Amino acid sequence: MPNGRRWFTALLLFIAVSVAGLGIRPLIVPDEPRYGIIPAEMVETGNWLALRMNGFVYYEKPPLGYWMTAASISVFGQNAFAIRLPSALATGVVALVAAWMATRVSGRREDGPLAFMVQATTLGPLVLGSVALLDPPFAAFVALSMGALFCGTQTLGRTRAGWLALAGVAAGFAFLTKGLLAIAIPGAAALMFLAWERRWKDMLTMPWIPLAAAAVTVAPFAWMIHRAEPGFWEYFIVVEHFRRAAQPDSNQHPEPAWFFLVMFPIGAMLWTLTWPTAWKGLRGAPEWRSGVRFMLSWIVAPIALLSLSSGKLPTYVLPMFAPAAVLVALGLVRAHELGAMNKVGAATAVRWVLRAVAMVAFVLAAVGLRRVGLPAPWEEGESLILAWLGVAILAWAQLDAWAWRAPDGRTWVARNAVAPVLVMVAIPFLYPAALLSASKHPWRAFARHADEFRSAGLVVSGSSTAHAVCWAAGRRDVVIGGSASEFDNELGIESEAPRRIGWNAVGPRIAEARAAVPARSVSVVCPNDAVGTILGAAGVTPPDVRETVGQLSILSWR
Repeated sequence: MPNGRRWFTALLLFIAVSVAGLGIRPLIVPDEPRYGIIPAEMVETGNWLALRMNGFVYYEKPPLGYWMTAASISVFGQNAFAIRLPSALATGVVALVAAWMATRVSGRREDGPLAFMVQATTLGPLVLGSVALLDPPFAAFVALSMGALFCGTQTLGRTRAGWLALAGVAAGFAFLTKGLLAIAIPGAAALMFLAWERRWKDMLTMPWIPLAAAAVTVAPFAWMIHRAEPGFWEYFIVVEHFRRAAQPDSNQHPEPAWFFLVMFPIGAMLWTLTWPTAWKGLRGAPEWRSGVRFMLSWIVAPIALLSLSSGKLPTYVLPMFAPAAVLVALGLVRAHELGAMNKVGAATAVRWVLRAVAMVAFVLAAVGLRRVGLPAPWEEGESLILAWLGVAILAWAQLDAWAWRAPDGRTWVARNAVAPVLVMVAIPFLYPAALLSASKHPWRAFARHADEFRSAGLVVSGSSTAHAVCWAAGRRDVVIGGSASEFDNELGIESEAPRRIGWNAVGPRIAEARAAVPARSVSVVCPNDAVGTILGAAGVTPPDVRETVGQLSILSWR
């Protein structure tokens, strides 16, 4: 296959699995509404330096990621597609870096689209690239920094200085997206690689150019942010980095040291299954030794560093999938060239398993999940989704057989990347909304009350649903009831205190609002166990509307 055609296939694959379905799935609460309302407020106010979440000062992350989303909202409007698009495009950038690195390591342009396709069809980047988070843009800047670092380690003189400066610029933008990991990840990987290569002098001299370039890149933005938000950097560096690394709170998910050793192979699926074969190919390519070492250092050193922190999230390993894609693509091609592929046993068995799963999906589509005692994960379209899944899995099995008839290693890798494409396209439709609690998936209930939320003079919500209320109603003045959680930023801003109240104070606030002339409409979203406290307060009349959805109650006074 000509390289141009292979690139065309790679880009079509990326659009199909990472872009086309961005607006289908409902927003995941609380993360996606949070990363939507902050940039939406920037667009609404025209102040892109003020970090506000529902009107509260929010200092947990730098603004670059929010600026990207705000730009997308400015073009496409306030919707799921717009706030997810930066993540998807960033995922595409990482895949392009993987292609760039594969070409640099092997010296063969035709390996580029293969690494792109492997990265684009790796489970972790594929899923996280469809979610409105800061991690995909961060991973993109880290990947650009690492790519430039690799080029810097392979060159000399002014060319090396230029690559190292570019690495620093990319790291600076990564810092403005998520913080000090932007320096720690490339730094740890580069030091491990140089030590592995026994380039002791370079370990002492090479870091200074990228560090200086990163500082120059960050400085003007840091100064602008400091002038607009004088307390930002102190809070962000001290609380969000050092304190939470040593003493993670419940939002940081404390995990054991081996956590990433499990999460990384899971996130690298389904290509994880090819690692042993790819390693055979890499061992048969001594001319790639330096490049392979750099890619392994890019994986191992950052994961080891991140494992030292008490707080761990699966998204932290996102920047490390690109080098794995490079190693898999190059290793599998070389393994095929060396005749190290097993073309019968395991592959044939997997195809029969896929066919059996497809038949089960067809049967369930016909009879329904409830008839066999299984809950339906989806709110509607159960039969259609199961039928599509059956077709997609059956197509995967057939395309896998086609892949094994490939005349060469590059065609084999490309076909294997394409084989599960219909299953990947189906991922947005598989979101199990019907199995989630109301606090995690309140959208249908909120749609029924959206007009009340928008017109109410006072809206109160628990912190777990406040982001979703703000998104659904387009409001930025929701009062937080109960535990303030992330709406309490420890900055002691007096003007914010009246908007954070306990459930025992919500009833008096409602009575006060209703006593105004003319009477103000009020809407409250709260846990069921807070309803008695609210309605039992003096002066609170029974609500005109009361709906219970799972463990969530919606109360409205008109």
